[in-house]
Amino acid sequence: HQNVRVVFPMYTTYFHMYALKKTGIKSIKDLNGKSVGTGPVGGTPATYWPLILEAGGIKPKRIVNASSSDLDNQLKDGLLDANGQSVGLPWGLLSATETTHEVNVLGVEADIADAFITKYPFFSKGDIPKGTYKSAPADLPTLTVWNFFVTHNEMPDDLVYAFTKEIFKNKEELVKVHKSAKEVDPKNIFFSPIPLHPGAIKYYEEIGLKIPANLRP
Repeated sequence: HQNVRVVFPMYTTYFHMYALKKTGIKSIKDLNGKSVGTGPVGGTPATYWPLILEAGGIKPKRIVNASSSDLDNQLKDGLLDANGQSVGLPWGLLSATETTHEVNVLGVEADIADAFITKYPFFSKGDIPKGTYKSAPADLPTLTVWNFFVTHNEMPDDLVYAFTKEIFKNKEELVKVHKSAKEVDPKNIFFSPIPLHPGAIKYYEEIGLKIPANLRP
């Protein structure tokens, strides 16, 4: 997609799953022969979770695609062994489920993450901080990937400049909606693997950032 341009950084996506504690599943390495939910078809988790499991040599009995809430209900009814997503922290559905059910939160172990990143280098290793979920009392290693707001390269420069400026001006309003918006920070633009829109570049340079050649269209 050569016509895509990045406008601003949104948040880091953290890959994680959960399973009911009574199943005895404590790691994604326990998912051989199990039923695993990965969100709706076409979504980020549905695309990458099967590849992550493959990188770890893990072979579920079946991959189930549906909405996260539907998969959550299937898990509670014993029809699904684990439910996975890739989201900004915290995952509201998981936070709600652990208030009524005992669950184990599953990340991605370092050896699996390393094998996966070898094939998909735009991913990184990261930790879900302790305290994010009551069921995860310690930092939980996993895979992460950045999300960016993008636009078409033919979008007018002045419109993109004004839009970018307003986003950062009103960042606190975004944080009120979801805590992950704390990562909407100009300096995080350097994580982008895709060139920026000229209108966005104008804003970043205006606030003193030096945009490297690889981020210029």
